Amino acid sequence: MQMTQAFKLDRRLSERKARAGAAMAAFFDEDGALSLTRVELIDVSDGGLGLVCPVDVAPGVRFSLYWGGSVPHTTGIVARCVADGEEYRVGLRCDRKLAA
Repeated sequence: MQMTQAFKLDRRLSERKARAGAAMAAFFDEDGALSLTRVELIDVSDGGLGLVCPVDVAPGVRFSLYWGGSVPHTTGIVARCVADGEEYRVGLRCDRKLAA
């Protein structure tokens, strides 16, 4: 039996929803150096975001993402970064917001 489409494993507990728009991302390497770049949002899930980025970002580094709307600022850790042509597809694991 031949499969016509590749099976893609998705470990998310919640579904992805498309989200379009631009944002500014600040990535902090292990030495605390800051890299600031414009990114394009592509999807959102309960605990993370997917985006397209012009720079290679190491998994495990901290980030802060700034954009307008209902969530103007979010932080977390880069979960993955995969080359896609001249850009990179980046998965972000967002920090949970704690109630006051």
